[in-house]
Amino acid sequence: MEGFLIQVSGHPIKEEAKPEYIEGPKGTRFCDEPLRHGEYFNASPYWSREGFGRRDAWETITPGDEGLLYCTGSVDEHGASLSHLLTVGDVSRDNVEGARLEFSTMQELIPKMPYDDIRNDIEAGRLFDQMGYCGQEGFNITRIPASDIQRIRDLCSPRDDVEPTSTDHPNDSLRTIAEDYFADSTEE
Repeated sequence: MEGFLIQVSGHPIKEEAKPEYIEGPKGTRFCDEPLRHGEYFNASPYWSREGFGRRDAWETITPGDEGLLYCTGSVDEHGASLSHLLTVGDVSRDNVEGARLEFSTMQELIPKMPYDDIRNDIEAGRLFDQMGYCGQEGFNITRIPASDIQRIRDLCSPRDDVEPTSTDHPNDSLRTIAEDYFADSTEE
């Protein structure tokens, strides 16, 4: 049995993504989909391209599969760590609309597994090489052995019943405050 590994960043989608990607995801940052909406999206044609095992992952993931979410250092909430254990509820693959995973459960890992610990476990042979894709530019999804998911379960306790958060990102709150302040000051 295999699982999967997903990587997301905290970068703003509109500033970093190609035009065909901008309409599909929900949220302003790449990490918002899994963290706020319980989903993961790859635009067409990118989901079906080779590299890092992406295409194989998308073609073989099925409902019930478990995976891990890695947040890059740009994700303020969980930077540079494995942060969640995910279970797939639904998979859609479309050559026009893109590919999307919907998660039936998300469990936050306590404690998070930081990037350096992942690298150390790979070097010691406790995790397979695919886990080394964490932190690599251009990586977003791949298949991993179920033993890697079990290793993370042994090291981190998944907290049950973690719902995707609708809490705004700190920058969103500051933006709202600034807009309110400046809108009020220009009305005088």
